Amino acid sequence: MQIQEEVYFCQVTHRTWDAILHAIREAHKDDTNSTADGSNAMKLIKDAKKALAVPGSYLDVFIALMCTQLQIRYEKLSEQERMVLKNIMKKTPAYKDSPLSRMKRR
Repeated sequence: MQIQEEVYFCQVTHRTWDAILHAIREAHKDDTNSTADGSNAMKLIKDAKKALAVPGSYLDVFIALMCTQLQIRYEKLSEQERMVLKNIMKKTPAYKDSPLSRMKRR
């Protein structure tokens, strides 16, 4: 039985590329840059970058991000509503235990 040179070459290179691609996927499966474009992780990263542009303290940034996640338009909230949210968020472990609670914004 004879195997054509082209068929053999294709099979060998195919197996090699499969092994390389599998190794790359395994090595980078937890990277945020390797997620799909529409993934929740990428949306959260984008929302966090947008929240960092909010003026005020890190608590304001935290509240803006939480509002975005809850589909509340932070910029439409009144000052009184923001103050109520600040008082509530100060009590949550999500903010208390975060590095943001210990940081002062310049």
